[in-house]
Amino acid sequence: MAKGDDALARKKNKSTRKKMNRKNDSATVSTRIASIIAAKKRRKSGKRSMCQGMCFSLPTPEDPFNERQGKVDITKKKTKKVKTRDALHKKKEDKKPNVMSIDVIGKNIDGPLKFLTSCLNKIDSSFRSDGTYTDDQHDKYLFTSTWGIEFWKCFWSGKDILETSGTSSTMEQIAWIVSTATDAIARREKEEPEESFRNSPYLLFLVPSPSRASKVRSVCKALKGLGIHAVSLHQGASLDHQIAGLKSCEPEFLVSTPERLLEIVTLKGVDISGVSLLVIDELGSLCTAGYLDAVKSIKQSISSKHQSIVFNDSFSASNIPAVRSLLGESISRISLSDSVASQGSCIIQTVNVCSSEEQKLHKFAEILDSSSSKLIYIVTKEESFRKFKALLKLKGHSVSASEVKKSRKPMARLIDIEQLDTTVMRDFETVLLPDFVPSIDTYIQILTSMARDSVHGVLHSFLTQKVAASYPAGPLVNVLEDCGQNVPEAWRNMYSSV
Repeated sequence: MAKGDDALARKKNKSTRKKMNRKNDSATVSTRIASIIAAKKRRKSGKRSMCQGMCFSLPTPEDPFNERQGKVDITKKKTKKVKTRDALHKKKEDKKPNVMSIDVIGKNIDGPLKFLTSCLNKIDSSFRSDGTYTDDQHDKYLFTSTWGIEFWKCFWSGKDILETSGTSSTMEQIAWIVSTATDAIARREKEEPEESFRNSPYLLFLVPSPSRASKVRSVCKALKGLGIHAVSLHQGASLDHQIAGLKSCEPEFLVSTPERLLEIVTLKGVDISGVSLLVIDELGSLCTAGYLDAVKSIKQSISSKHQSIVFNDSFSASNIPAVRSLLGESISRISLSDSVASQGSCIIQTVNVCSSEEQKLHKFAEILDSSSSKLIYIVTKEESFRKFKALLKLKGHSVSASEVKKSRKPMARLIDIEQLDTTVMRDFETVLLPDFVPSIDTYIQILTSMARDSVHGVLHSFLTQKVAASYPAGPLVNVLEDCGQNVPEAWRNMYSSV
């Protein structure tokens, strides 16, 4: 039976509605899903383009090289977990302390210092196993040492180092020295070709006795697993045996007494010309035992550029020339002690008691003539400025009351006692006190502030007998004696009578 026009119209409208519904369904989905549906339809109909799959879209500012080929980055954002205060506190307690990076002027040293920390940890473990640490030192860690971090900074500054505690090196100090040397060897091997290395040891540690040599070597043993070999040379062992051991081992660290090392060097049993770090322990004991000339000969045998570290176990003024002969012009000071004797180490103090003002002025002029320093700091009373300024100009010095400027002439800075600023005195090796100072505290402040980067400091004090009679001699005598300085006989008698 033929269908009427109404039936055909209904059928056509139904087909149209289905098409509209399909269009509406595709519009409700996202653009990405719609593109996937369209691609599927093209594949079924056989109308897929030849380039499809190679480039789906044009480059965009977010993807300029079209590396993602139009694909949307659907990586999930990481959600941060909120940690409670208790959890953070517990994690902080469980975490082991670590060495932080240290800034050194003029050196590109990366951090954290993992290898240095590893060396210190190995020595730490050996200290705990062999009983070096007592029960109350169980929580102690070498890499938290204030002295060690300060030493590390001084070492990488390249200057010679003077330890002014007045004692021999401690186990902690030895551990930091050998660990820093091991770290320096590793850096050198990484930065320089191996062919440039000499057969000389990197570290030479001079000690006054076999017992000290054994103590130092016991610390170095912990680093054997890192390829560091340490050899101890001293009396009590066969000379031939020690020479044979040196030739077979070629150690990185050499610990020795001066006289035995000189014997082996004379027999060409070891080459020390390429030593990079020289440590002289207990210099006062070495001088007392008569080994100073041997130490100087050993230092002269080192032809390479090297650093020297001196542990001065004596504050005696008689040892100051020895320290000066072994260290460079510019040094770094480091100490475990804050005492006046430690801070004023290697500064010669003289107290000149004169009969009159004229004799004091004459003595002042003599010291000016004999001084080799180009920078002199003079602290005096304001009413004496004109007198001393005229004398300084007569001696060829350029005088300044503020900052010292560059000049071909020797410079002198003239400062009023009432306006004394000791923070600017660290570069001055020679300080003169023509009118002395009003208190012993001011004197100590000057002594511990001057010549911080030198071992050539000299502090001269001048006063007349009249002033000396009214001045309390006791505190000054105590400072001079603690620092190992010469005390004037008149001053000592005055102190004794009191």
